[in-house]
Amino acid sequence: PPPASLDSRGTCTWSSAIDEPPPAAASQRASAAMFAAVGLCCVSPLLFGFSLSFTSPTQTTMQGDPHPDGSLPPPGLREFSKASEGWYASLFNVGAVIGAFSGSALSERLGRKKTLAFTALPHAVAWVGTALSHSGVMLTILRILNGWAVGMGSAVTPCYIGEIATTGLRGALGAANQLSVTTGIFMVSLLGDYVFVVENDQGDRFCQWRELAWCGLGLCTVLLGMLYMPESPRWHAKRGDQAAVEAALRRLRAGDVAAEVEAMLAEASPPPQQPLAAAADGSPAAQAEAGSSSRGGAGLGAYSRSLVVGVGLCMFQQLSGVNAIMMYTTKICQEANVPSPELAAMASMGLQVVLTGVACVLVERAGRRPLLLVGSAFMSLAHFLLSYYYVAQSIHIWAPSWLALLALCIFIVSFSLGMGPIPWLILAEVFPTEVRGTASSLATAVNWSTSFVVTLVFLRLQEMITRQGTFLMFGIICFGCAVFVQFLVPETKGKSVDEVLSELSRRGRRGSGQCRDVALGSVAS
Repeated sequence: PPPASLDSRGTCTWSSAIDEPPPAAASQRASAAMFAAVGLCCVSPLLFGFSLSFTSPTQTTMQGDPHPDGSLPPPGLREFSKASEGWYASLFNVGAVIGAFSGSALSERLGRKKTLAFTALPHAVAWVGTALSHSGVMLTILRILNGWAVGMGSAVTPCYIGEIATTGLRGALGAANQLSVTTGIFMVSLLGDYVFVVENDQGDRFCQWRELAWCGLGLCTVLLGMLYMPESPRWHAKRGDQAAVEAALRRLRAGDVAAEVEAMLAEASPPPQQPLAAAADGSPAAQAEAGSSSRGGAGLGAYSRSLVVGVGLCMFQQLSGVNAIMMYTTKICQEANVPSPELAAMASMGLQVVLTGVACVLVERAGRRPLLLVGSAFMSLAHFLLSYYYVAQSIHIWAPSWLALLALCIFIVSFSLGMGPIPWLILAEVFPTEVRGTASSLATAVNWSTSFVVTLVFLRLQEMITRQGTFLMFGIICFGCAVFVQFLVPETKGKSVDEVLSELSRRGRRGSGQCRDVALGSVAS
């Protein structure tokens, strides 16, 4: 049995050993089936990026904007006015928020892999309908359905990857989630701008978005392959099915799985407790068990510090101004006299894919906290540079165009290595199995809600406080993110959930002690 220890209330608890290095994590060896499962799972975030950015190459065509020479898109592709197209784009986020909560309920009931496979059905209906429908109202309804499927997938994918990966590969494979999102964004932009195009009678080129929608259907069929992948062994452990845990791990691992099976079942089982007369001695060993003393049957409210970290990072990801930067990429390239601004914007998306791939390697070498801290600090610098650039332009002082390009590059590099992939990775590392699905859905819903609000108010913010004021605001928010990481986010690299919870508990006690010292000092003075 796992070792017993005393908690601060004098209660004897048994530690739940999730991914304990000796012997469970030490004996983990990934199998080919594990990589195949992660690869198929990543089709879900690929659809995430593809669906999210579908409006990027199609927007002007769908709302019938004229070509610079005055010619219009073909009649069969003009379905929206500018106002209604805005609703088409933004209501996607509403569907995603609903989907995030649906994903939690379905993944707890059906399992992670079946829920991911199920999302292929609403995706398929949405994409077939988009390709065939000639009603603006129906297209908007299908867009919400598409968002619902994306929301479910974005809530379940980090859980599934985090629960099947070995401890040593958890960071790299978790970052593959964001890599797939950026790949989907790059893919839909590339196909929409250069492959699926149609010419009108004047020879002007427009996006043939109906044909582009069939590509989304193709990705859905691949996602159905999840039905043949192993289920999350931790989901089976939560249900007490030892045989299923062992069967799943035998497919996901290349070596002996006995120690890991025992560790997973121990984590999923409520730890036996019996009161003792003795009080906790406050030793480091006893403190190390404090993170797991409340495990077993505890609700999400028992992990408030984990919630602050997970939800906070998901909020900062959207409040970082990434959407604003992406919206201004082409304009910045135009102002810098780049020969082909649209092609340069496409190259910046490709750069984001490459750098997110680099993050998959760095996250296990450098750790999560350093990448988040450095990334947030340089994102803040990029926004401040852009703010200065637009201020300088308005008052006609030194404002070289390369300064805006430099800020753009700094932001893309920093976001791709830090706030892009790591929040989704940490989300699967700060919660135990019994609440991970619910917590992931809550954080994902907050992420999508924040995205909706930022998208809704961004243009109004520019009118109220100007572009320079808007980027200054984003710079301050990114600096606040760095402060948040410094004081509240623990390092999770190579640690078990119990170790992460213990670290969060120690950080909480330090913060409480500092606040108490300040308060006592104020009273004394």
